[in-house]
Amino acid sequence: MSQPAAKQQQLQDAFELFTQVSEQLTGSYRGLETQVASLNQELVAAAAERSRLLAEIHTLQQEASRSQRLSSMGEMTARLAHQVRTPLATALLYASQLNQPNLPRAQHDCFVERLLVGLRHLDHMVNDMLVFARGGQGGEEVVALSELLEQVHQTLLPRLAENSAHWTVQLVREDIRLSCQHEMLASVLANLVSNALDACDSQPQLEWHADVQGKTVCLAFQDNGPGIPEDLQENIFEPFFTTRTSGTGLGLAVARAVISAHQGDIEVDSGYQNGARFVIRLPLLDVQQQLPSEMLNNQQKADSASLRYV
Repeated sequence: MSQPAAKQQQLQDAFELFTQVSEQLTGSYRGLETQVASLNQELVAAAAERSRLLAEIHTLQQEASRSQRLSSMGEMTARLAHQVRTPLATALLYASQLNQPNLPRAQHDCFVERLLVGLRHLDHMVNDMLVFARGGQGGEEVVALSELLEQVHQTLLPRLAENSAHWTVQLVREDIRLSCQHEMLASVLANLVSNALDACDSQPQLEWHADVQGKTVCLAFQDNGPGIPEDLQENIFEPFFTTRTSGTGLGLAVARAVISAHQGDIEVDSGYQNGARFVIRLPLLDVQQQLPSEMLNNQQKADSASLRYV
């Protein structure tokens, strides 16, 4: 075979080899495409199954929580029946005395005041029972933390004055906003203050500190009372646990239920030695949800003051 013919044969062989390799690569590519499509379908199915399982887990958690609350309700009913009997009997006694003819005005006013005290106590117990039974309810109402604390302050102003209490609020930012059920969360914070006023002997020092840690609002409340013994700190959030003879043991259980419903948590600062200190963590409202005018107004407030005292 001549040299030109040999070269032509080599080129033809190379071309045939290239054609074979191209066909093999094309087949492999189509096979990979098929595998990728199959894997994508499997991923979509896996994602759907994961979503279904998460939804099922959430449903089971809600059912378990509801079952636990219903179980606790049975125990609650028995305990409340006994606790309600005494203030109810007292209220009925004072109410009956109001029917006396020629009752002196001073004694009449005294009976009315004692009657109201008993009825308020009953109302407080029933309210705690209902909130605990619902497990707390989160909401979509937007509220500034400073306004929430101011509402608590105004609500408790008579008791604060009566106890000569010093109230301090310290916010690292004035524009801290929460998405919450306004009245219920305010009630929880007010309950913490009421407990502190009951625990402090004289001149209570009540301090609120609010900080922002990432997307979380860290709200701490501390007092200068006797504190909470270490051996009781693990139990104080349990339903019906109380160290007071007139307490229902539901106040802090309600607080935990309400705050949990707002995707938050509450705990006792076991390292605090100068009284009792509770730390509440709640989701910070995303600033992107605010209007530009609101953001500008909040920024001006933040620039003007980092401390706020009431």
